[in-house]
Amino acid sequence: MSENLILSTDAYKLTHWQEYPKGLSKLYSYCEARTGGRFDEICFFGLQMVINDHFLTPVTTEMIDEAEEAAYLTFGTRAYFNREVWEKVRDLGYLPIKIKALPEGSVVPTGTALFTIESTEPWFATTMNALETLLMHVWYPTTIATNELFLKRDLLAFYEKTGDVENLPFAVNDFGLRGVTSLMAGERGGSAHLLHFLGTDNMAANRAIERIYGEKGRGKSVWATEHSVATSYGEGDGEANYLNAQLDLSDSETTISIVIDSFETLHFIDAIVGRADILEKIRKRSGRVVLRPDSGNPIETPIAVIEHLDTLFGHTRNAKGYKVLADNVGVIQGDGMKRETIVELYQTLTDLGWSADNLVTGSGGGLLQESFDRDTERFAIKASYAELSDGTLLNVHKKTPGKVSKSGRLKVVSADKGIQTVSESAPGDDLLETVYENGKFTVQSFGEIVARAESGVSGGLRAR
Repeated sequence: MSENLILSTDAYKLTHWQEYPKGLSKLYSYCEARTGGRFDEICFFGLQMVINDHFLTPVTTEMIDEAEEAAYLTFGTRAYFNREVWEKVRDLGYLPIKIKALPEGSVVPTGTALFTIESTEPWFATTMNALETLLMHVWYPTTIATNELFLKRDLLAFYEKTGDVENLPFAVNDFGLRGVTSLMAGERGGSAHLLHFLGTDNMAANRAIERIYGEKGRGKSVWATEHSVATSYGEGDGEANYLNAQLDLSDSETTISIVIDSFETLHFIDAIVGRADILEKIRKRSGRVVLRPDSGNPIETPIAVIEHLDTLFGHTRNAKGYKVLADNVGVIQGDGMKRETIVELYQTLTDLGWSADNLVTGSGGGLLQESFDRDTERFAIKASYAELSDGTLLNVHKKTPGKVSKSGRLKVVSADKGIQTVSESAPGDDLLETVYENGKFTVQSFGEIVARAESGVSGGLRAR
């Protein structure tokens, strides 16, 4: 059996329908990245992926039977499983909920309500928060999109000062599919990367964007070698045969990426790239040749490669006065790259008088996996409003120091002081838009999402 929505939750949530106040007829919750996380602004992304992947498949009798048996095996009793409510969901053919959310790609301060969810049938109120577990997964693509927002802001400054800003979309390339915890993580994290950059080898992300948002071919890649290719030619003369083969077999008008550290990085530059016949082939190409050191110090090694290439090819100076390697050669650094080291590398490069245009980077775990979890941006989903069948209206919230939650029905407005989360009854147009209501799912185009994310790059904060 494929995924079972009823069981895609924390076990203890299956018991909550018996625990709420008697007569609960509506529950309303919201999601936020609480203040105090790594970044003070959020690039919101990925809710539509969660809804598409989990909330659109109708509940079936087989799913209910499986969930009831699983609950029995988990708790030792069938009394905790609310079969009746899930049979009603089955008969409806959709989840009786309404989700309102900020437009994806929006850049907002932490502490802003990113989306709200409320029950639309009285009998589902006590079960609704079982969906929180899946909805919380929005923390991941949003955190990745936010990390890359701040990375792009920093890199923009280097390109504006030393190079061509049109090259910025390819400054960071996603090498992370093999290093994430699952294919779905690769889809979501890789799609978040593609809000801000275009370079990727993550085909799963490209496919997810096409499947969910309808946009084909968002991410781009190039002819690129790996060590299995390089080492299969052998050492010594084999290294020259390896490079000659790539130059001869690839399209001479497009970019190619050549891994150069299978044996010894700088020797490859001096002795192999520096051969007269190979130099001539590279100089005749209109497409760029990018050399990839994949070992060594992640700051010092690519700088050394650029300096050795300068000895062979020389350089020119662009209109901004920064050095650019001649003959359309460059460097891509993949090893050891994450937001902090990427910025450090570009800072070192430009401090030495080289243009940012000489370099691109690739990143795997540092882009999609390393040091990211739900607490990076302190994500939380909390109930803030409820209704009882006798007409009682309840504003509810948590008051734990450092984790005080919001109360009541909410909306997000653009005010004189910026984006603010306020009471639903307060003045101002609500920026939250309905994305799911009783089975109706509204998909925003990926182009619109990218445009919002891009508008958040030029302004705002820098990473701490």
